Amino acid sequence: MNNSSSEKIGVLWYTEWLSPLEAHVHGIKEVIFDGWTKYQRVTIAKTGSFGKVLFLDGYAQSSEYDEFIYHESLVHPAMITHPTPRKVLIVGGGEGATLREVLKHDTVEHVVMVDIDQELVELAKKYLPEWHKGAFDDPRVELLFMDGKEYIEKTREKFDVVILDLTDPIKDTPGVLLYTREFYEAVKKILNKEGVMVTQATSTRYYINAFTIIGNTLREVFPYVRLYKVFVPAFYSEWGFAIGTISRDPLSIPQEEVKRRLKAMDLKYLDPEAYAFLFHIPRYMLEKMKKYTQVSTLENPLELAPWNHQT
Repeated sequence: MNNSSSEKIGVLWYTEWLSPLEAHVHGIKEVIFDGWTKYQRVTIAKTGSFGKVLFLDGYAQSSEYDEFIYHESLVHPAMITHPTPRKVLIVGGGEGATLREVLKHDTVEHVVMVDIDQELVELAKKYLPEWHKGAFDDPRVELLFMDGKEYIEKTREKFDVVILDLTDPIKDTPGVLLYTREFYEAVKKILNKEGVMVTQATSTRYYINAFTIIGNTLREVFPYVRLYKVFVPAFYSEWGFAIGTISRDPLSIPQEEVKRRLKAMDLKYLDPEAYAFLFHIPRYMLEKMKKYTQVSTLENPLELAPWNHQT
């Protein structure tokens, strides 16, 4: 999810840098947890504007106020693009909210969730019940703690939908490898014949280059690719996503089917009108996106410097 930076955690404030020249100061009402797992610093705090917030390494990952906007937008376009998603793989998503949304589809029979940080998941189980709402205990769920890239490259299982709820491809982090053509080719190999994958695709405000390059890279692998976005208040930005599919264009789905499947679930944000607007990329963004033609590969990967603000 969102990658910013923090300066200090204390009783009164938490400074999150959105770019070298822009920051958001969170008023802190209560620090619920602040410590380190094997992989990252985890802070869970009650803020003045967004309620409870999960910060990882200083970056706001999701907030009680609006996490459902991000998670509904990540999950449901991909799930609806597949006619009958029964078997789903989630990579990342430690808070359990992505899992929560997947389980709302009554066709789902089995979900494999792979997260490298078991300590984070245990913290989420304890401190973030508003996010997971008991999803970890659903009998359809298989929870694995390992590297998601390794799982995808080694598994013999096939999935209808693969959801990549990942950190951004920040330079010198393992996340860089999860946005390459080679990785997307590995994802495609574990998809069934009507398979769909979706990945978070960074901020369209601060990382319009990354948003575009992720789309470029997916087009090297999948017959149908759609970029989309949604505004997430806690991120101070529209947040990008990218779908790659084998046999069905997300924009070819009949409106009546979209309405029927959305109506069958208890959602807070997505309705048919909001769903359609997700895929509208405004003219000013399309003009900026023309500048970026790179395809991310192992030899030339997409790498973002922290606080990289594209203009």
